Amino acid sequence: MIHWSLPMGWGFTAGRSLPRETTQTVLAGQLRDAIVRLNPEVIDGFDMDAVVEEIIATVNAVEGGLVRANEQVLELLRGHKEFRGSDGVWHALKVIDFEHPTTNTLVVSDEVTITIPGKTPRRFDLVYWANGLPLVVVEVKSPTAKSGWADAAREINDVYATEYPWFFTPNVFAVASDGLKLRFGAAGAPLNLWQPFRSTDDDENLSGQADVQRSVELLLNPATVLDMLANFALFDTSGGGADKKYLPRYPQMEAAHLIHRRVLADGKKGLVWHHQGSGKTLLMVFAASLLLADTRTESPTIILLSDRTQLVRQTSGVFTSAMGDAYFHQPSTSKELRSLLADDVRGVISTTVHKFADAGKNLSTRRNIIVLVDEAHRTQSSEEESLAGQMRAALPHAKFFGMTGTPVRNLATNTFALFGEETDPNRVLHRYSVSRSLQDEATVPVMLDPHPVTFEMNDQALQAEFDQFADEFDLDDPDRETLSRKFGRLTSVFANPERIHTVCQDIVDHYLAGTYRNGLKAQVVAYNRELAVAYTDKINELLAGFEASQVLAEVGKHDRITAEVNIHVSDAKTEEAAMRPYRLSEVDEEDQKRRFLTPDDPLCFLVVTAKLMTGFDAPNEGVLYLDKPMKAHNLFQTITRPNRTWVSPAGFVKTTGVVVDYISLAEEVQRAVVDPTSEGSAGKGGGFVTDLTDLVAEFRTTFARIEDLLADVDGLDLTAHGYESVRVINGFLDANPDAAEVFSKNYRLLARLYPLINTDKRVAKYQDGFGLFGSAYTTLFKKSSDEERKERLGELGPMVLEIINAHVHSFSVAASQEEALVLDAQGITILKELLALVRPKPDKDDSEDKRPPSAAEILDQIKAALEKGVEPGSAKYTALAERIRQLRDRIIQNAQDALEFLAEALRVARAIVNAEKHPDEAVVLDDDHVGVLTRIIHDHAPPGLTVTERNLAEEIDHVVKRTLAQSWDNAEARNRGVRRATAAVFRRYMLKPVGEPYGSTVAYVEAHYLVD
Repeated sequence: MIHWSLPMGWGFTAGRSLPRETTQTVLAGQLRDAIVRLNPEVIDGFDMDAVVEEIIATVNAVEGGLVRANEQVLELLRGHKEFRGSDGVWHALKVIDFEHPTTNTLVVSDEVTITIPGKTPRRFDLVYWANGLPLVVVEVKSPTAKSGWADAAREINDVYATEYPWFFTPNVFAVASDGLKLRFGAAGAPLNLWQPFRSTDDDENLSGQADVQRSVELLLNPATVLDMLANFALFDTSGGGADKKYLPRYPQMEAAHLIHRRVLADGKKGLVWHHQGSGKTLLMVFAASLLLADTRTESPTIILLSDRTQLVRQTSGVFTSAMGDAYFHQPSTSKELRSLLADDVRGVISTTVHKFADAGKNLSTRRNIIVLVDEAHRTQSSEEESLAGQMRAALPHAKFFGMTGTPVRNLATNTFALFGEETDPNRVLHRYSVSRSLQDEATVPVMLDPHPVTFEMNDQALQAEFDQFADEFDLDDPDRETLSRKFGRLTSVFANPERIHTVCQDIVDHYLAGTYRNGLKAQVVAYNRELAVAYTDKINELLAGFEASQVLAEVGKHDRITAEVNIHVSDAKTEEAAMRPYRLSEVDEEDQKRRFLTPDDPLCFLVVTAKLMTGFDAPNEGVLYLDKPMKAHNLFQTITRPNRTWVSPAGFVKTTGVVVDYISLAEEVQRAVVDPTSEGSAGKGGGFVTDLTDLVAEFRTTFARIEDLLADVDGLDLTAHGYESVRVINGFLDANPDAAEVFSKNYRLLARLYPLINTDKRVAKYQDGFGLFGSAYTTLFKKSSDEERKERLGELGPMVLEIINAHVHSFSVAASQEEALVLDAQGITILKELLALVRPKPDKDDSEDKRPPSAAEILDQIKAALEKGVEPGSAKYTALAERIRQLRDRIIQNAQDALEFLAEALRVARAIVNAEKHPDEAVVLDDDHVGVLTRIIHDHAPPGLTVTERNLAEEIDHVVKRTLAQSWDNAEARNRGVRRATAAVFRRYMLKPVGEPYGSTVAYVEAHYLVD
């Protein structure tokens, strides 16, 4: 990095050779010389030692927190602080020359130590100094080390900036790199806000050290560092929340400069097309700040325009922090907006397009009014009578810049024509594509997971019943037609109570199985307002159920989670009475959003139909459940809700967003993400939206390639995930280097795909094989060179995630119980024996049923035999019933699983037959005593039981086994000891050792533990 920095104007001085004590933050001599050099006209009237001491004192003061201290010091470095001369006159002194960056004293140093008495000394890898002030701190890791850039960033945040915050008060940004990736961010900022720094003119596929070198050349160029300091490091310390520092992403910086230059050149407009979720609102803030700071714009008026009222509420503090309340305006009425413009107010006006209604013509004819339009594809039209048309008539000489992630080109609206200059390529001033956004990890890809809702309908019976109904009420043809139109619409299908229950049950099951466990939240899009309310009620009902409470207890974060509705409800008298209770005030809505964005808050679902589909930035939204037909840009904006990056407080990194689609919108999604400026398939979404079915198909194909590669390996059993299988695979790969390369390449693809699809039942049968391949790959990885190790390290992340998920994910989508069993000769033999046990023998006149029974049919036969032959309520009945329940929970996936299922069913059937023949004998089915005891305690639990049944069962199992291990004189004494031990456990849990569930528990223990 030092080598790359020298040609850009940085001089190198080793950290140990710097003119400073290790306790000092500032190179006082260089700072003094720079101030003298940069202020020749006034410097003679100053005591320079006093000036330098005052600056150093400001740098070392961090009482208000690092963000506020950083803001104050950067204001000083920008030349905004005045100093009092010996003549009593105040002057603003220039500390840094921003116009000529290389005229400053620029130094890069390695191994810079900082220490004070009583603290552990720390050493920064690299520090970039300008005029003696440490503007950039860099922490680097070796490309061959296990730690990566994130570890370097954590050291800056958690160690350096925490222990020595005063070294970071002049800091513009910090940099973390491992030689393969480089990220920059504000010291102390969450890791998901650390970003790469590239150029939209460069190759998107640049990676590795070449990418890092290019990033250094762009980001650590003195001009960029000083530009960031002068114009782009913004703060929100105005109160009302945590202090924040904002740094730009490189596309925001590029676009803001292009807008600035277009305004200075007296250009009229420009279209900025940045992928949804990549920060267009902040881009507008950066552009406005740049324009306001430039005296050549002659005190402009910047209008931040939206079609919603909350456009810059989250960033309005940036302007009030920088300029004060007098320069930031949010008119509450159209009259107030007209008054501001008529009075020639300067600064920033944040408003909506609706307030320009009836504004009239030539409200303000100034040329330095710049309108920055958010979501420029909406409400913007060239029609004179439209709101946008009225705005343009009111501001005839204003300059208009449109920001959008979904420009529209159709008969009604043409965003390109309205905002795009003809001289710009494709009429776009600046473009930040979907693929670049994903490459930069500024957004995450969205996976489309189809959950189609099917239903059956007997058309003829329905028509006949309707005709009979119409006849009974003597309806004529027009009346019949009216009713058919009213109730024959899609609404009737969506409002069907059975469908509502089915969809909401699937939503809750899907959410609890994965999304909730990772700390993410969910949004549900319903067909209309009434259904949004119905879905909210049903989801809350299901979340209060036993299954949900089990998951909540397992995760241990919440006692209860909830859903809330957010729909548009007006305060007009004509509003439906049923909707009025759901009207949210502005304060209520902001509170609801705040709770949704708070990881630990129990509000986990927001149910909507139109609101919160744009402008609601919720990084912790992991899944969107879509049950509403949508098209074009509305669909595009909706499906981008989960594409924001996020890292949970527990460290979970969100790598993909999920859209669960109940409408089968896959084709419509592909149309929605088409690039209007491209021809043919090249205009698709650049990998932004992926159909789960496509991922499953790709996984299967890749898995098959590895199977084919290993087809001729002697003694390999892909279903046996053990040391011997791994050894055989590695022996083959060691002897065939080309095969090892093919294997590694295909496994890395599997590893990237698996975390996205591992809950899909279509890939469950590959789990053992995937685990085996992963073990073989890990062994190869351990043997590889240092260079290869670093390249492959990132690929092991999904494997680790899979190991974690295997232990925390207990839910899956169940296969149909009616799925036919695939049997070979061995299976047919077992089946015949099983049927002979559980089916009555056919009469001579009856032909034997040759049809293979379904899994459900087999279990029903066994259950019927159980109910017939074993006394209900007995320990024997409970044990057998538990085994049948476990069988029902099994998923039948392939022939091997079917055989295991049948063999297990046969064991249960034999136990039932044996129980019929020998009712006094105990039946030992298996060693899963805890599972059976848990079910017994649950089934007989007294009201108010507060302990977890499984905890009690595990302790009984442990105590009984320990008791049985002791020496006993005889069986009777042993049995009494077991009963006493069991009773002691019940008493410890404040349960009476009489009645239920004690009686059934003891009966089971005696039947299954005490067999001689």
